[in-house]
Amino acid sequence: MNIFKSLICLDYYNLRLQNRVRETKKGGVHRIGIAWICNILSALGAYFIYFKLHNQPDVVYDTLFQLHYYEIAGRISMIVILSIIYLIAFTIYGDKETFEQSIMEFLKKTPEQQEKIANRASRYFNFSVLLFLTITGVIIYLFKL
Repeated sequence: MNIFKSLICLDYYNLRLQNRVRETKKGGVHRIGIAWICNILSALGAYFIYFKLHNQPDVVYDTLFQLHYYEIAGRISMIVILSIIYLIAFTIYGDKETFEQSIMEFLKKTPEQQEKIANRASRYFNFSVLLFLTITGVIIYLFKL
């Protein structure tokens, strides 16, 4: 079971512990989309940090200037790109067949394995969001200097 199917199972696992299995819908797929967006924005942020720390801030400033110059188009294109990434996650993992297959595969595991799968998925999601927030904080700090 890959990490993305584990995120689907994490939602099911948490709701099953709360006796709310009927509410299991697309929470795991939302987490996949959010994690993918955080990972891509973290990579982009690491790109900016790299050039800022290696005394090549003109590359970063040129990129930011171009986005500022085309501010509305830049914002709209970022929203469109991030929406497409989110829709790709829904296309790959959001159908009912994939959901049911993932849950059936998850239920065949022992309770200890199920807990390990849920913990692994939780760590991946939390680390993705934490890395994004950390890189965002570093970027804000570096550009305020």
